[in-house]
Amino acid sequence: MTVSAVVLVLASSLLHALWNARTHAGDDPRAVLAGSYVVAGVLFSPWVVMDPPWSVWPIILVSGVIHGLYLWGLSGAYQSGTLASTYPVARGSAPLFVAVFGVWVLDQTPNVRTLCGVAGVAIGLLLIGNVALGRGDRRGLLLAVMTGCFIAGYTVIDARGAEEVGGLGFFAAVAVVGAVVVVALGRVSPRRLLTSRREAVAVGLAANSSYGLILLAYTRGAAANVATLRVTSILFGLALVPTAVTRRLAAGALLVVVGSLLVSW
Repeated sequence: MTVSAVVLVLASSLLHALWNARTHAGDDPRAVLAGSYVVAGVLFSPWVVMDPPWSVWPIILVSGVIHGLYLWGLSGAYQSGTLASTYPVARGSAPLFVAVFGVWVLDQTPNVRTLCGVAGVAIGLLLIGNVALGRGDRRGLLLAVMTGCFIAGYTVIDARGAEEVGGLGFFAAVAVVGAVVVVALGRVSPRRLLTSRREAVAVGLAANSSYGLILLAYTRGAAANVATLRVTSILFGLALVPTAVTRRLAAGALLVVVGSLLVSW
């Protein structure tokens, strides 16, 4: 992978950590995340016209529902738990679920590196979970694990959809469906959306800029390597809340990052 690709991925990871930190610090994470997906739908709407994704509308609906569940779970985790415990678990558990899905459902045979990576992620998540439970973040921890499961789900489905049609048009349609789902699940009123509009725009721009940097990195490096390196956002996330980081939490996060690299590389 080229140096420019590494720089782009690291910049994307930092932006990802920043928008998550800002969402966690806000008064209404659910409304902010719902609004940010509306922003995504608007930003990418030209690609819906230029490269219509409607030939894969069943995939769009399924992916949109899972994205909505992801937004619901992530916002709930942020309302209930600390960023230092919920963000690493939500972000780091996804590669673990993808690996388990591949072994159990797709009958893939894992190699030694993958098994070591899965073990590293699992031990790291246990360490982080232990810290979270000690702080009373039980609900936040549970929602973060569910969020990781949803991330794994839409990662697999979105890859299929993007293969069939243009990626940006596909994501624009998915984003709108996802926003509708989380608004319905979370009972987010129009008033809450309007109240959170500034935060939603800021988070939406940061999230989509992060996504754009990844798309650019794909043109300069292997997709698998680019996707794997994104897990470094966990370390950036902890760096944003240094006072909340304990040795056990740092060790757990490092194990999750290293394990994810082994699983996905």
